[in-house]
Amino acid sequence: MTNFLYAVAAILLLCAMILFHELGHYIVGRLCGIGIVEFSIGFGPKLVGWERKGIRYSIRALPLGGYCQFVGEDEENPAPNAMNRQPVWKRFLTVLAGPVMNVALAFAAGVVYFLMLQAHVYPQIDALVEGASAQLQPGDVIVAANGEAISYDDAGTEALRAIIQRDDTVALTVRRGEEMVDVTVVPATVVVDEATGETVKQVGMLFRTSGFAFGEAVELSGRLMRAMSTMLYDVLKDLIFHGQGADQITGVVGTVAVANQVLQQDVSMAPYFVAAVSLNLGIVNLLPLPALDGGRLVFLIVEAIRRKPVPPEKEGMVHAVGLLLFFGLAIVVAWRDIVTYVL
Repeated sequence: MTNFLYAVAAILLLCAMILFHELGHYIVGRLCGIGIVEFSIGFGPKLVGWERKGIRYSIRALPLGGYCQFVGEDEENPAPNAMNRQPVWKRFLTVLAGPVMNVALAFAAGVVYFLMLQAHVYPQIDALVEGASAQLQPGDVIVAANGEAISYDDAGTEALRAIIQRDDTVALTVRRGEEMVDVTVVPATVVVDEATGETVKQVGMLFRTSGFAFGEAVELSGRLMRAMSTMLYDVLKDLIFHGQGADQITGVVGTVAVANQVLQQDVSMAPYFVAAVSLNLGIVNLLPLPALDGGRLVFLIVEAIRRKPVPPEKEGMVHAVGLLLFFGLAIVVAWRDIVTYVL
């Protein structure tokens, strides 16, 4: 039952990322005055559908993607709000908005992830465990250990831990309110790995921690986006130019399976999962391939250069063929994911 609930949570997260992508197209398209026929999450048979202000909304059975269908998107349409009648820049922004929304969601999820982490550890007692010295109290700030000054930061905490591991007896000077108190503690040796006999010394103190500041989280999220983008670029480069790394590609089944495992181990990793998958969705959708947003952007760039649009029926045929190929690839990848993660 627990596995099922985590799998449902993973599917909902994936659907949310798809929703954000399509919302990008939807919002910018409406702002540009382009008419919308249908806004759908998923493909296949319709599970739920309704209509509002002339726009059909639907949730479909297969959470393999979604779409926002515009008036005159792949056909000539004389309506003034048809996509084919809009300037190139409006259509370009509307198509680009989906991947941009995914990248923005990834960045925001990265910020949330870092804000949730315990980033800094200070040499101040937050709590005491059984066996700790009765002379210590929660709130005590350790300012010196065995004659060495302890700074109130991460480096000070690491220095204190090193002294505890090094010496058999530790003379502490703590600041308690306005007073300075001297305390001597004897670290206890604790076995942390019975197989290897690895031990550590502990004195029963839990230190105060704090998360990253918002500015730090923003900076770290930016670094995470760069690292993830570089890793995806390397995978795509090896796949396209060397035919390597196909085994690293996962579909919906594999993504849900991995998310299920991650969430079961640590629910707080959910923002990291969203950041990684949403960024991948955004970047992959920008690839210049038929049926993807990147393929549509290529046609718009060609139109801007030629000052003449590619006939909608021809462009639509290219995207239709591309969509069929992607569906075939999705089925192959899904079967491999089922064999790997399910069977």
